[in-house]
Amino acid sequence: MSFDKLHENRKNFINKNKNNDHIVLKGKNNVLISSPHGVSQIRLGKYKYCEIGSLTTALYLFENSNCFLIAKTQNNNDDANFDEKSKYKNSIENLIQNNKINYIVDIHGLASKRDCDINLGTHLGQNIKLNEKLFDNLYNSLVKNNFITKIDNPFMASYNTISSSMVNKYPNIWAIQIEINCAITNKKENYKKYKNLLNILRDWITNI
Repeated sequence: MSFDKLHENRKNFINKNKNNDHIVLKGKNNVLISSPHGVSQIRLGKYKYCEIGSLTTALYLFENSNCFLIAKTQNNNDDANFDEKSKYKNSIENLIQNNKINYIVDIHGLASKRDCDINLGTHLGQNIKLNEKLFDNLYNSLVKNNFITKIDNPFMASYNTISSSMVNKYPNIWAIQIEINCAITNKKENYKKYKNLLNILRDWITNI
């Protein structure tokens, strides 16, 4: 799939679902891909820009790995990842309870000014302790393919984030917050690198 087609897919998805707070699409395995910031947010009264690459990535992974998908499609003066309570998090809990979800991969966008390609948020290892080897496989694949990857820096996915809140409430949940530098996802000249990343994430998820 071309760079333009990937982002056209995202735009069409938002236009189709813009009247809904969020959308849930069913998959065939026990992995949930989450994209809470594919639209703009309001956090503590402050406007936050949408992380378009996060939704583009989430949609690709949904379409190519048989996983479940939840994606925010409307700004309702909220932040689905930051707020302690939200309709979005309620839907994740319903998926955990009714569809035997065991793994949550929460996709975010990292500002281009950051000095890394990928930030893996684990809350100091608390969110991935059920399967540390799974985390190691992802980290090693990224580093092997020359992605500058940091752990819990600058974001560790703690407190009320989707990853930590679900791990704290459901002991059978393994979760990771993956922040991808938007210079990779949003710039056409970096598409080769982005395509490589999509393949890495797809292969990693399908082997869970």
